[in-house]
Amino acid sequence: GENELPLCIPGEVRADSLASTKPVLLWASTLNAGARDLANAVVAAMPGSISVTDAPPSLLSCSLPRSSDSGGDEATHMLLYLNKATWAGDGGEVLAEQVRAARRAKLPIVMAHENDAVRGGCIFGHFFEVTPRDLIADGLYHDIAIGCHSGPHRQVSLALLAKALGATKQTAQSRVRRVFLAQPTQNRGTEPREQSVGDQVA
Repeated sequence: GENELPLCIPGEVRADSLASTKPVLLWASTLNAGARDLANAVVAAMPGSISVTDAPPSLLSCSLPRSSDSGGDEATHMLLYLNKATWAGDGGEVLAEQVRAARRAKLPIVMAHENDAVRGGCIFGHFFEVTPRDLIADGLYHDIAIGCHSGPHRQVSLALLAKALGATKQTAQSRVRRVFLAQPTQNRGTEPREQSVGDQVA
């Protein structure tokens, strides 16, 4: 209900305690069902740090026409969203080729494994049955996929995705210091203790 308190687990990762030092442009392929929605959720959790495009980077030799929504900027990462629909249908092989091209070009791929059944979640073993064999043999799943869970745990999942894209707590602390130092001297009061800055991002 409206009067419920948010779930807060000591030591958990929270998106509002993170910031990114470099701009991130996350590519969510139009052939990867649900990827754009998840990418948009990460952007909402990290406003100003991450943006999304459905345009494949020019360095990828993909056969699909390129979208123009990136405004000329090149994607810095690819999001691979894994759920029941991934690798299925007519677009599955084209998505596989996009992943192959991204790996050849050394474009970082951040994988998210959907666990929420409402969003098409499934056990991870399913992907060893449906993923093209060459991608499995090439080590696609050697990197850990970030679990995306439902309910209050969703925000933790988004924070972990943000961390995989380069966000850190340290940069969040630096941001707090920069905001403080940018204030007029008469409005600063006393210098904050290091502990108090850490408390704000814990």
